[in-house]
Amino acid sequence: MPKKNIKKRPPSNKSPFLIVCLLIAAIIASGWWLWNGIHPVSPQFRSILISVNQQPQEILSGETRTLHPNDKVKILKISTNVLFNFGVRLVAKGFDVNALQYKEISLSSLVPDQEAFDRYKFQIWIKYQNQDLGHIAWEIQPFAEDWLDKAARAISNKRRLAVLERAMRSLPGDKRLKRRLLDEYKTQKKWNQAASMLKEMTGKQPDLTALAELLEVYTAMNNKGRIIFVLKKIIKLNPEDLNSRSRLAELLEEKGSYKSAIKEYEALLKRVGKNDTLPIYKQLGYLYTKTGQSKKAILFYLKAVKSDKKDANLYYNLSYLYEKINQKEKSNAYLDKALNLKPGDIENRLELAHELINKGKNKKAKKYLLDVLKKKPKSLKSLLLMAKLLGKQGKKQELKKVYKKILSLDPNNKTVRYNLGTLEYETGNLKSSLYHFNKYLKSHPKDAAVHKIIFNIYKKQKNTQKAFKKAEGLVKLKPKDMDLYYFMFDYLNRKKDYGKIVHVMERGLKANPKQVDLRKYLVFAYLKTGKETLAINQIEAILKVSPKEIDLLLHLARLREKQEKYTKALKAYKTIIEISPDNEEAEESYLRLRLKGVRIE
Repeated sequence: MPKKNIKKRPPSNKSPFLIVCLLIAAIIASGWWLWNGIHPVSPQFRSILISVNQQPQEILSGETRTLHPNDKVKILKISTNVLFNFGVRLVAKGFDVNALQYKEISLSSLVPDQEAFDRYKFQIWIKYQNQDLGHIAWEIQPFAEDWLDKAARAISNKRRLAVLERAMRSLPGDKRLKRRLLDEYKTQKKWNQAASMLKEMTGKQPDLTALAELLEVYTAMNNKGRIIFVLKKIIKLNPEDLNSRSRLAELLEEKGSYKSAIKEYEALLKRVGKNDTLPIYKQLGYLYTKTGQSKKAILFYLKAVKSDKKDANLYYNLSYLYEKINQKEKSNAYLDKALNLKPGDIENRLELAHELINKGKNKKAKKYLLDVLKKKPKSLKSLLLMAKLLGKQGKKQELKKVYKKILSLDPNNKTVRYNLGTLEYETGNLKSSLYHFNKYLKSHPKDAAVHKIIFNIYKKQKNTQKAFKKAEGLVKLKPKDMDLYYFMFDYLNRKKDYGKIVHVMERGLKANPKQVDLRKYLVFAYLKTGKETLAINQIEAILKVSPKEIDLLLHLARLREKQEKYTKALKAYKTIIEISPDNEEAEESYLRLRLKGVRIE
């Protein structure tokens, strides 16, 4: 192949001047570029590239990054539009961020006081000269695991609780820490704190699990009001929770909210099996009794009796309720059934015996009383009821024995002492009667009725001296009792103690000014003691009431004649003649005075 002729290019004609100009232009362009790079019109910050435990992480402007205090960090690159980052610097208050540009450093060594378990947030500003280009934020804090580990290593309860509470302040949203702190509160029985945490954790619509835990805490606190509140929420979520409903009913009952408790027990009754109804029937019977609904209470107790015929309390309750609605026969019938199941029930036997005595059912009442006395022969209550029963039956000899037994147990029973004294008096045992009445008077010294009985006893015993002494004292208590004056007059008259008669009868007349017999006694005593004028006064007073008493008129006439008051004497004789024309003494005395010239003016 023939070779081509290659033409050589002739040497350049460009001058050295041109080359210099181009070189200068390049230098100027480079300077301009360098100037604009170092002094940009709008400097911008884009991101920072860091190494965290030798793993690169890029943080964009405005971002926040969470770091651990033990992380080893180094700033690898600051991305800006400033050439070579000339004039770019990092600023952070309280944190030597620039140290990280030179070497890898553990963050715990840079935080204040090197406290690794505090929570820090540092704003890192990227500045160009004095101009802010942007910022990033670092949150330096331990993780939940660190706090949990630290709490686990705490020896004392107080220290452990402080660590967990501090952890919660540092990481308020961490569920593991919340759970651990709650468990610690419960372990240390800090129930108020646990309750507050649970309420916050469960929110407005808690589930059954959360409510169960809250119930556990309120139970430990014995806060019945809050327990009731939680139980109501549980039942609302799960109406078939029989245990919760039963517990709610019991608490409402304890609180005295009987109507609310009834509602829960009745709801429970609809949900339980037939074999579980008995205790609910009993509770409803009790609660309806407490609310005054006796008929409803009876209804449920009757249902309970069908299932449990051996429960004496049911019969007692039915007896009480039938009495409340005035059905005494049924009340006593159920009380009788209860007593058959309770042979040792003394009080109710006595109560039923008392009812039967009042109704005249003495035979059955006596049976109950004898049952009691066999078990408790010194039962005063039963002895007193037996006395009442025997008194109604009129069995005086038996009654005396019972009274004596009562007094041997209770010597200060004044009523029984009085009754026994009366009974002994009625049966003719005067000595025993006197003994009991005298004992009785020591505590009732002004009982006039007893004094009168003793007075009568002395009379029957022919002990007139003691009878008179008793009459003297008794007349002060019963000044209108004429029997006393009659006795005292006879006694004193036999003693010829006319002065004493005057004294007694004058006092008697003051209390009984209309009693003619007392005036007659005074007339007799005055005449015996020579007090004729006083005798005349009493005779005249008697005649005003009984003007036709011949004997008194004769006494008056004689006394007037003796006192030489002939005109008044004549007048008295005339009155006698007018009343009794056949009275010879009056007629003779009248003629004799007329013959002496006495005239009635």
